[in-house]
Amino acid sequence: MAYKKEWFKDLPNAKEGRPLNGFGHLLPRKMGIRSLGTIWSSSLFPGRAPEGYELLLTYIGGARDRGIKDMSVEDIVKQVDEDNHKILLKEGAPEGTMLGCKVWQYAIPQYRKGHLDILADIEESEKDAPGFFMGGNYRTGVAFGDCVQYGINEAAKVAEFLKEGAEAGGVAVSMSASA
Repeated sequence: MAYKKEWFKDLPNAKEGRPLNGFGHLLPRKMGIRSLGTIWSSSLFPGRAPEGYELLLTYIGGARDRGIKDMSVEDIVKQVDEDNHKILLKEGAPEGTMLGCKVWQYAIPQYRKGHLDILADIEESEKDAPGFFMGGNYRTGVAFGDCVQYGINEAAKVAEFLKEGAEAGGVAVSMSASA
């Protein structure tokens, strides 16, 4: 959703011409707000919002809000706009401009009872299959930084495996890295 800069409340860390200065916010369910949180996209990535606007990427739904699956895109956008008004916008601010809406039936994995046992089984299976590497956010968390770090760590393990195979004469390897 895009909102004119002058529509925002006076928020902490705001600067002249930049009402949003930070990553975004999370919303605990006890606040009674349906949205889960919002990334302040235009604060993180200048130039993504139309001139004079701030761009927000809001997440809504989740495993504890199963009713969202029955909502139309129009109803979801209306709910997000209402929630953004409650949290970020001045009283009387007009509706925001919807620039896009993506609905995922299955988005963030839910770690349920028994998840750690599944991870232990995966680790054992990997030991039995040298060269087989499984990765994904189900192993380390859904936070973007955690996923990137996991990918970096796993890439190093794969590279070491391939290097050892090449040194033993069993694997042909060509690796390059760019900075």
